[in-house]
Amino acid sequence: MKIPDVQLFIQALLYLTIVFTGFTTAISVGLTTMNFDGNCILYSEVNWKNATFSTFGFSDKVNCNFPVYFNVFACIFFSLGMFCYFTYAICQKDPNIGSQMWVMPFVLISAAMGIVSFIVSCIISVGFKTLCDGITSSPGRLTSCSQGQKMNWNAQRNTDYNGSHYYAYFTVAQTASWIGFLAWVVQCALGIVRFVRNRRLRSQAFDSSINADTAKIGNVEPTA
Repeated sequence: MKIPDVQLFIQALLYLTIVFTGFTTAISVGLTTMNFDGNCILYSEVNWKNATFSTFGFSDKVNCNFPVYFNVFACIFFSLGMFCYFTYAICQKDPNIGSQMWVMPFVLISAAMGIVSFIVSCIISVGFKTLCDGITSSPGRLTSCSQGQKMNWNAQRNTDYNGSHYYAYFTVAQTASWIGFLAWVVQCALGIVRFVRNRRLRSQAFDSSINADTAKIGNVEPTA
C-alpha cells in the first residue's frame, strides 16, 4: 500500500511509541508502589545501622503518582487518540492531507509534553539514583543496587513489603521514560517541519494565484 504522506506515517508511529513507553513507565512505577503498600521509594533515604540492619523513610507519594498520572493521561490516552487521528488521515489517501491539518496547536502541545516528560524522566532517574546510593552505602554488604532486591525489607518491622523487583521495574521505567521524552522531541521537530512546509506551500499557491490574475489582466483586450 502506497503511503500518501510519509511524515504523517512517521508521526503516527511516534505517537504509538509514546503509548507503549507511557504504558511501560506507568505500570513499572505503579507496581513498585503497590509492592510497598502504596508508598513511594523514589528518593527514599536508607540509613544503615550496621551491616545487616537499616532504616528507611519513604518520600512524598507525589514523586511516584505524578509520573504515573502523566504517563496514563498524556502518553497513553492523548497519544492513542492522536495515533487514531493520524491513522485516519493517512487512510484518506490524499497526498495533500498534511497541508489541510492543524499544525501549530499540535506543535505547542508536543513541546509542552516534551518539557513535562523531561521533568518526569528526571524525577524517576534522580529518585532511583538516590535510593540506590542509600542501598549501596551499606558497610561492605551490598555493592550494587540490584542486590537490594534480596534484602529483607520487613526485618524487625510489622510490614509486608515486597522489594524483590524494584530494581528491574525502575530500570525499565527509567529507560521507557527517556525514550518517550525523545519521541516527544522528535514529534515536536516534525511538527515544526510540517508548519514550515505548509507555510511555504501556501505562499507558493498565493504567488501563483497573483501571477495567474496578472496574466489574465494582460490578456484583456481594450474595448475603447
